[in-house]
Amino acid sequence: MTQNIPLAVLLTLLASVALAVASVIQHLAVGDAAAPQAGAKLSGKQLLAVIRNPRWLGGLALTGVGAVLQMTALLLAPVTVVQPLGVLAVPWTILLAACVHARPITRAMWGAAGLTVAGTVAFAWVAISHAAPYPLLNDPWLVWGTLAGFAVAAALALTGARGPLAWRCLAWSAAAAVIYGAESGVVKAIGHYTTSRPWLGSPTFWFLVASILVGMVLAGMWIQQGYASGPAEIVVGTLNAAGPVAGVAYGIAVLGEGVNITASAAVLMLLFAAVALSGVVLLSRFHPGKDDSATPIHAQPDVDAPLPDAE
Repeated sequence: MTQNIPLAVLLTLLASVALAVASVIQHLAVGDAAAPQAGAKLSGKQLLAVIRNPRWLGGLALTGVGAVLQMTALLLAPVTVVQPLGVLAVPWTILLAACVHARPITRAMWGAAGLTVAGTVAFAWVAISHAAPYPLLNDPWLVWGTLAGFAVAAALALTGARGPLAWRCLAWSAAAAVIYGAESGVVKAIGHYTTSRPWLGSPTFWFLVASILVGMVLAGMWIQQGYASGPAEIVVGTLNAAGPVAGVAYGIAVLGEGVNITASAAVLMLLFAAVALSGVVLLSRFHPGKDDSATPIHAQPDVDAPLPDAE
């Protein structure tokens, strides 16, 4: 498939809207099925209840639409171009969640979201300016690079499960973001593999396919844990700030897309990535619903619960 960057950008923008709507829907579904305390981990039984929820399934279908749009975009443009543009899902999610939960959007939230969007867009601009036309496929690099991505994601998921409560939503979301970022590069590699070399009997090709399937399951579970630990805006913000960083890192380290990146460009990319990630951290700090977890907006206190004894 020939490159078509303008079409890839349009498809990515549509995918960002689909992701924003799906994230708000699924966050509500997690609250419908299970409403743990802030930072609590969903049990296996609660996860099963979540995935049986029709609302969650609707969000999953919409997520699938967004995924197809983004995968198509990845076949039309380099990872370093497509992946960062998904950050536009952050403001969409903030607006949708504010409407659904009837919560005001504070200046601090807009400032944090602005940092995330500005940092990621600037990061994308540098990446686009230095993008390589085609990926370089090196089988050992593909295998070890993909495994390294899973190792980083697993470490973040462990922090989400056992780390400080204030960081659990970020950690769960960042774990999924690393998987999605790396898998954007894997999708790119698979697409190029099928058009440039024999792939049917290639162990590397089937390893990459298996990593996509395993990654989708793991990232999907970790995102639900993120929804249970904090607001949808934080989950989406983390996915779309950390995901592009992971995707571009994979593209540069594994696919050879960094051949045109100069030292000054690398410094700028690191700086802009830090700005984008700091915006997500600030959003998690200033969000008025950060302690609400996935509690449904219709949840009411138990009026029949006994009152505490007066001293």
